[in-house]
Amino acid sequence: MSLLIGVCTTRAGQTSTYWATSLAWSLAEQRSVTLVDCDMEGGTIADLLYLSIADRSIGNCFGDRPARAADVEEQAVAFPQRPNLRVVPGLRSSYGYEISDCLRRVGPAIAAVNSDVVIADLGHPLAHPGLRSPRTSAEAISSIFHRVFIVIRDEPALVARSINVLRTARPSHGEIVICRQRSRAHQRSIVETIERELPELPVRYVWHWDEGAANRMGDSGVPLALPGVAQELQL
Repeated sequence: MSLLIGVCTTRAGQTSTYWATSLAWSLAEQRSVTLVDCDMEGGTIADLLYLSIADRSIGNCFGDRPARAADVEEQAVAFPQRPNLRVVPGLRSSYGYEISDCLRRVGPAIAAVNSDVVIADLGHPLAHPGLRSPRTSAEAISSIFHRVFIVIRDEPALVARSINVLRTARPSHGEIVICRQRSRAHQRSIVETIERELPELPVRYVWHWDEGAANRMGDSGVPLALPGVAQELQL
């Protein structure tokens, strides 16, 4: 059985796609990894990695019947710089389903993909325009993925909003990844706030956002390496 990892955030622009892509790149050094762009507000991973995708997309898996693992795998594109990594491109020109509807259609197929690790970039599913119930969406995500990482930037306003969103959604399991852009003292304050306000969601990993490294990734299409991430997250 694959290890199923969902990566999301509570609002666009908190670097969750960079982190999901870098996590996939790092784990694919030793294991087979399929990275699925499941952001229902439009996928950017293929553009970020400069992949030639023709007409491949997770959108091709939405139809009259639930998708199969083979349907998802047919959409996968090899990543030449990392032979163990395949990428399923995201939606290109339209909004997709609210996440609980999306996962009802493709979740079991994603879970059955033949890889050691399957990582799905879910975007910000708890803030989708068609969201009916944050709680239902959180339950849908938790029902599919063994590990759910929620990326939050360390800006006070974003942290406050994220806490409010996660209090409402109450995911049955989730782990916070803090994107650190400020000082370590500020980071400690943010971690203490999250631990106090969301004690059921542990802070598992703090990664430093390096604007220069991110720009180099954007220029080269090669993801950032996350040294020691597998050991840190016990993956």
